Amino acid sequence: MAPIKTLDIDRLDTADLPAALALSAEAGWNQTVEDWRIFLDQGRVFACRAGDGQPVATAAILPYGDFAWISMVLVTAAQRQRGMGSLLLRHCISELQRDGRIPYLDATPAGEKVYLPLGFQPVFGITRWQGQGAGLEGAGQGSSAMPVDADACQALDEAAFGARRAPLLHSFIKRLPTLARQQDEAFVVARNGRLATQIGPLVAGSEAQALDLLKAALDHVAGPVFLDVPDRWAGLGGELQRRGFTIQRGFRRMAFNSSNANGDPARSFVIAGPEFG
Repeated sequence: MAPIKTLDIDRLDTADLPAALALSAEAGWNQTVEDWRIFLDQGRVFACRAGDGQPVATAAILPYGDFAWISMVLVTAAQRQRGMGSLLLRHCISELQRDGRIPYLDATPAGEKVYLPLGFQPVFGITRWQGQGAGLEGAGQGSSAMPVDADACQALDEAAFGARRAPLLHSFIKRLPTLARQQDEAFVVARNGRLATQIGPLVAGSEAQALDLLKAALDHVAGPVFLDVPDRWAGLGGELQRRGFTIQRGFRRMAFNSSNANGDPARSFVIAGPEFG
């Protein structure tokens, strides 16, 4: 690893995608090149670089109307404890304050201890579940769910999440169209990940409706699955336990100088992921 000359902050571009993916893979995260590309195309990714120009620490912001997500705060193992993560995080906060947007993030328990002194306040808890999809032939054919109308899903997601994020949903639907399902005023989509299929977001009008969509998705998908469920939805957690899913980790949604949730949490049953909100 080349030495760090300074703690200057730089922007990533598409030429840095392999190095960015290497950082998230080193941390054991599930992101793919397509996920990183969303941050570059729709947001901003900041970095500290080594003397050879390679990024060794990152943090990203993804704007959503009057608020934005901070994520992908990563520092390669050989360069930790040098303040790069905190520097980049503070830079993201300053950028969003300048833009007039409220910073949000989904923090791990360790991260929460860092974010609280900076002014972030807890909003609600989230649990990441991991397990295996059933991979059943023809699964979901007996369900009332149907292939999605992308425009309708974007409107439903906007009402639940609190901002329009059409490029994000378009990317997910394009990557795994067979897992996108819609049912009345509800939908679920998924995306391929480096380690597992990530289900979410799932938006619905009731937990019973959300369970129907979730069951159809879990019956259809094969192989490892991750999904992030707000802790308030005990029924979804019970279904996942019945299917042999286990808890991988917890997250805490947090907002800068606020404890207000974005959007309508009563309609959000599985989030898009802590990196996307």
